[in-house]
Amino acid sequence: MAEISESQKKKIIEALEKRKARLPCPRCGNQSFSLLGGYFNQPIQTELGGLVIGGPSVPSVVVVCNQCGFMSQHALGALGLLPESEPSKAGGANG
Repeated sequence: MAEISESQKKKIIEALEKRKARLPCPRCGNQSFSLLGGYFNQPIQTELGGLVIGGPSVPSVVVVCNQCGFMSQHALGALGLLPESEPSKAGGANG
């Protein structure tokens, strides 16, 4: 499976830096991170006890600490990185 393009990774990093997401890892204090090569899609559930397929979700990217592996998720909508043709399905959760 191919990873997201280098130009898309650059846009993500620029969006994070623009929003001052530059603090060290909250778990170990390390300052070196990697961006995972794909997107996460977090489903929004209104009830526990089942998985809804095709419901609202929050598309996100994940940054991983290179020392301890702590993962932080960042919503693409909040970063202004959702495609214009894709309306927000999660209401205020995306941005």
